Amino acid sequence: MDSPIRGQYQLLEKLGSGGMGEVYKARDLKLNRHVALKILRADRLETEEYRRRFLLEAQAASALNHPNIVTIHDIVTEGDADCIVMELIDGQPLHALIPAAGLPVATVIAYAAQIAEALAAAHAAGIVHRDLKPGNIMVTSRGLIKLLDFGLAKRVPTEFSTEDATVGVDPLTSRGAIVGTLCYMSPEQALGKPADHRSDIFSFGALLYEMATGRRAFTGENGISTLSSVLRDEPRRVLEILPGLPPVLADLIHRCLRKEPDARPQSMVDLRDELLRIPVSTAVAPLPPTEIVA
Repeated sequence: MDSPIRGQYQLLEKLGSGGMGEVYKARDLKLNRHVALKILRADRLETEEYRRRFLLEAQAASALNHPNIVTIHDIVTEGDADCIVMELIDGQPLHALIPAAGLPVATVIAYAAQIAEALAAAHAAGIVHRDLKPGNIMVTSRGLIKLLDFGLAKRVPTEFSTEDATVGVDPLTSRGAIVGTLCYMSPEQALGKPADHRSDIFSFGALLYEMATGRRAFTGENGISTLSSVLRDEPRRVLEILPGLPPVLADLIHRCLRKEPDARPQSMVDLRDELLRIPVSTAVAPLPPTEIVA
């Protein structure tokens, strides 16, 4: 299998593809290690805005040195080929691990606390993910969470910076555009309004809802009805679906899913701490080892 980046990376097998690029398992011939190589899709090469977003994805993730965030090794451009070189994750995407009845409470808490850690690190650096969903989260064979895909990330002001630039500012992510995945996006995203870290908190609530119940919080027969559900509907109460769920966990989920940003929890650090205070009596079972990257 030929690589568009000559001399250093040998493509071994295709692992998957998404809206922006195709992902391959590759061998780094200089360092003699396996890596994941994300290559911008050929049909996106002619659009400069997609190339900018693709490369800024790597820049956003590489600025976050955290064990729960995928490690970016390099950005390589040669001719018309743009590639992100990242760690090869030994694990599975979260969406493949959620059964119809939901995950055990201990597993939900263990995974959610790590996702909260990753988002807290991003928010502290002024980065809002804006596309949190099970497909953008990997779980390693040891139960370690890895947050992926910062292609829709946005930089917002922090106490350390007055910057208010969108990561990948372009017509695709500018004010008034709807970005993200419909059933996980916040109401403000669905309306094309500016989204800050509290938008990720809403998406986190939708993710927790699905992890706990096996069901999506918001659904529809098409994109319009799904957007309408996000904007207007209150999801079915978690305790109606799972009466045995700890009430404090159910309450946390629904607080995250409040329509108004000011009514939600305001900090991923606080949410992480709340999750870790929930008592559980079972352990998280290890996953079978496999090499998949989303």
